[in-house]
This record gives sequence, C-alpha cells and structure tokens, in this order.
Amino acid sequence: MKAIRWYFILLMTVFLACDNDYDRSFSSADGEFVRFFVLVDNDNNVLEYPQINSGLVPVESYTKNRLGQLKLPVALTKEQLESNVTVNFEAQISDNLQGVTITPESTLSFSNNQLTDTIFIDFSTSWNGLDSPSITLELIGSNDPDVNIGMPNEQRTYKTMTINLSDVSFNYTLEKSLEEVVGNANEEIFIEINFPNGFFEEDILDTALLTEIDNNPNAQNINYDLSLHSINQAERRATYKFTITEDLDQSFLFETKFELTDIQGYSKTGITQITIRKPIIVDRDNSVNTASNFYDLNNPFYRTFGENWMDFNEDGVCSWQAFNAFTYPVVVDASHPNAVLYSGMDTPNDPSDDIYHHAFRIGFNSPNQGNTTNSFNLKRWFSNESTNADNSPGFNIIEAIDFFPENGNSTTNGFLQVVAQDLIIAGTNGNSYTISISGSGTYAEISPGIFEIQLELQATNSTLFGGSRTAFYYIYNTSNFVEPAPLNEPCFLPTNL
Repeated sequence: MKAIRWYFILLMTVFLACDNDYDRSFSSADGEFVRFFVLVDNDNNVLEYPQINSGLVPVESYTKNRLGQLKLPVALTKEQLESNVTVNFEAQISDNLQGVTITPESTLSFSNNQLTDTIFIDFSTSWNGLDSPSITLELIGSNDPDVNIGMPNEQRTYKTMTINLSDVSFNYTLEKSLEEVVGNANEEIFIEINFPNGFFEEDILDTALLTEIDNNPNAQNINYDLSLHSINQAERRATYKFTITEDLDQSFLFETKFELTDIQGYSKTGITQITIRKPIIVDRDNSVNTASNFYDLNNPFYRTFGENWMDFNEDGVCSWQAFNAFTYPVVVDASHPNAVLYSGMDTPNDPSDDIYHHAFRIGFNSPNQGNTTNSFNLKRWFSNESTNADNSPGFNIIEAIDFFPENGNSTTNGFLQVVAQDLIIAGTNGNSYTISISGSGTYAEISPGIFEIQLELQATNSTLFGGSRTAFYYIYNTSNFVEPAPLNEPCFLPTNL
C-alpha cells in the first residue's frame, strides 16, 4: 500500500505542474490541503480512484446526463499523518430534485493508507433537465487545523463541486451481431444488451427484449430456450441466456436470428440484430494454426495490409486502393472444435482461466476502446462516415476471415471464407445502415513467412448499393509486397452516407 500511495502523490504532483493555472509545484510553505479531484474523460465519465490521466484537468462542475451512481474523489495532500483526519462537507440539493442519496452524509475520512476518499451520489428516480436541477457540495472544515480547505489557488480552489443534471437520452444496443456455437445440447451463450445511459428496471423487467425474426432460408433453425439471465444497473446491462436444447447435426448449417424489441421511451442504436449460428464443421488439423500467421500477440498494433479495387478518387479510373487494419485472433471456448491453447495464465492446475484461440479465424478491431479500424477498407467505401464504435460498430469485424487448409492440413495454402454477418455502418448525419457481408477466396504462402490472400467480398444493402456489391482484394500479413496487376473488372465509387 505504501508504494501505491506514494505513486499516487507523485502522479498528482506531476499533474498539477502541467496545467497553466498551476504553473508551479507546492511546497510545505503552502501547507496541506484537501480538495475535490474530479477528472472527466471524453465520454463524460468521471474517473474513479485510483484512475489517473495526466492529460485531464480537474473540474469544479460536472453535467450528469445518464442514470447510475456518481463517484466524486476528494484528495488530501499530506505526506504523513500523525493521526486520522476527517473533513466535513455539506450538500445543497435543488428543491426540484428528488430521490437523491449521498454517502457518506457529511464526513470524509483520511489516513496514511488512504489519502483519497469518495462521495457517492445515488439517484432512485429520473429528473427533468428543463428544471435545471443541481447538487452543490462544499468542503467546510477539518479536525486537523494544519489541513486547509481547498487549494492555495485564487483561480480554482476545488473546495466546491457542482453537479448539473440534464435530460437523459435512453438508448440500448446489442454487444455483438454474431455468436457461433458448437451445437451441443445444453450449450449456453449469453447475449448482452447495453444501456449506455442507464435504465429503470421496471421498464425492462417484464419486457421480452429479444424477438426472433426471419432466418437464413439456407439454414435450419436452432431449437432453444431463451431467458433473462441478469439485470445489472451498475454496469447498465441486461443479459439473456440462450440454451440449445438438442444436439445439432455437424454436417448442416443452423441459424437463429433475433432483433431488439421496441421499448417505449428508449431508442435502439448501434447493433440491433444478432445471429446465432452453428456452421458446417469441416475437419481441419488444429496444429496447422493458419490464423497465427496473420497476427502478432506481442504487438497490439499489428496490422494486415491490402489492396482494394475501386475508384476511390472518383475520377472514372479503377485502381488499387491501399489500406490496413489492426488484426487479432478470435477467442473461443476450450470446447470449440478448432480451439488451440494460447495461455494457461500460469495456473497449470486451474484450467478455468485458460485462453483459447480459433486456429483458423482472424478478426479486425481497434486497439483503442471506442475507435474502429479499416476492415476490408470499408471506411474508404463511404463519405460522411461516422468512425466511432458507438455509431459504426461494423467497421470492427471481430470474426472476419475463416481459413480452410488444403486437405485440412496444408501449412501453405487453401481456400477461405468471409464470416457471413450483418454490419452496422452510420453517417455523421445519423443515418444508419445494415450491410450483410459474405465472400470467399484463396490464400497461399508466396515466400517464406509471407502469405497472400485473394478475396471477393459481397456486400448487400438495397439503399446503398441497389442490391449487392462485389469487391476485390489482395491482403498480406506484411507491408512488404508488390502492388497487384490491374484487374479487368468494373469497380465502384465511394457512397455518401
């Protein structure tokens, strides 16, 4: 604990020296002081202790636009306490704001092992943002006369904190658009439904949030049980459990598809449909582990590189458009027929925490939460596209390409399929589209350690493409390749979303 505490003090000292208003460090001549230390990230989330971001400046006011508990850190700058310190605070709550609980009620506590305490604010009801409700907290005194209230800074003392409450926009979205199963009776998967700004439990408790919709005519339906598994207000999430009720024939394709049910007063955003699929099982030698040639787990920024045949410049000339995408393995359960052990987490006697990867699948995803990567060059297919993961989760394709080695065991070549699924892509204007993708191709090791993919991708959306579009690709596991020869094929222009 001592090392952690000193690390925290050092970080805050460095941080205070970074801001123009703090353009000096504090010495013992300034005395010790206690103040609010509230940091807010770009998504309007208050960082919880011990989270620190030296690029953020503390705030003296915060606008809350979602349900859920609010945690406000209060920090004491005193290197060594002779005894425990208490600091009193008082709260003023608008008359038009009901159902507020503040913990602790009025006193914060600090010790040598705890130089930060937290004020928790809970809300049992919603509020009307048009009434401009607010909560003001003020630090008012300490049992230690050497501890000053607020920073010794005339511009910003941080001894008060104002919480303004704006209207909550209730929305909900699925975590994933695709889940694949092995097909065993009693196999379970969990479907996560996220409510980014929170929800009232009574709004969803008696509502079936998932409705089965028309399935793939080329696939058989899965017999299943579907039930509400859990509701977690703190994580703003509801979870459903999908259970397969019979063993599925491994030589057939099975699919069942659901969409989010409408909830009065809530808006569906992002991913609104999910497909549960049992693919046709093909014998493949897992020791070949083809997928491992296309990622590097020691490099979180590893990318595959490719060329996409299109008229990106809109000059009437088809050409190869270069792109790259962050590339990762696909995580699967130990029971998956193509599972290969990646890590035993240094617990050989406890297999419950082992991590397995799909031996023949790769996916594309951003290493930065909330961002997206350029899967299949899709970002260049459009203009006016929204690239954040909330609006356009389809730019990240977690399961994208499935490899099938020749004879099931070739280490050098075979054919491949695009993992068929629906992608959600949106424009900055709020327009959102569902694009169904599929495709196939071949791959080969063209020189030692260098693999080349030749691929045709089919994308379907009647509004954007007038039906289906075919796109041509070369994709490599390295940036060191020669641009392919031009194709004698038509191409397409970017589409305005």
